[in-house]
Formats: sequence, C-alpha cells, structure tokens
Amino acid sequence: MTTLTHLDWQPVILLKVVRLPFGGWGGMSLRRAYLALDDERLLYADWTLEADERAKAVVCMTGWMLTEMPDTAFILRGKGAKLLPSGTWVLPYTESVFSLYGVANAMLTRLIRHIDQQPTDPLTLSLLSRLTQLL
Repeated sequence: MTTLTHLDWQPVILLKVVRLPFGGWGGMSLRRAYLALDDERLLYADWTLEADERAKAVVCMTGWMLTEMPDTAFILRGKGAKLLPSGTWVLPYTESVFSLYGVANAMLTRLIRHIDQQPTDPLTLSLLSRLTQLL
C-alpha cells in the first residue's frame, strides 16, 4: 500500500449550506476532515484516519485542483467535483469553531423540527420570537 504520509495534511472543517431545489434552504452539512495537495490535486482523508494510515487505498481525490493550500478559509467554486461540492467552505480546524457550528446546526435542526411538527405550539412560537430578536 502506497502511503501518503509525506504530504502536508491539514485538519479542516467542511461547511456547506444545503439548498433545496427551487431555492429553499435545507440546513448545514458539517464535518471534519484532513486535506492535502498532491501534484495540485486536492486529496481528502477521513477525520478518523491517523497520519500513518493515510494511503492511496483509503484517501480520495476530490476532483479539485489547487496550486497551493490557502492558510485562511476559502470556498470551493466551479464544476465537476463530487466528493466536496461547489459552495463548500474549507475552514482551518479549531475545536471551538467546529463546536460552535455543531451547536448552531443542532439548534437549527431542532427549530425546524418544531416548526414541522407543531407550527402553532407556544414553544415553537416562543423559539421563533427569540430568534427574530437575535437577528
């Protein structure tokens, strides 16, 4: 098995705002991963893979080509890549930022479930009222 341990693997947060057909908002997709460049090809390794386990057999090509890995957050734009779709934000990984987005995602999901199941319930209306005050 050909190892890829020589590459500069970067821990990242992959954040994608999911849009539904016909323009609706569907929520967020949030995950941690490792990304590296190999001859300008962006490679993806699952978050659970240890550095010495990253090999060609378990690492995926994303379909994206980059001349260098940016140090700051960036968005993937263009066509053709399926593993990481266009519109995905690549954020440098920190546990605090990942946790913040994780909590926000859970809260949004909970609010949408309340709206879906009990749109006129006092708790749903109270949650909506508090949210509109924050925004």
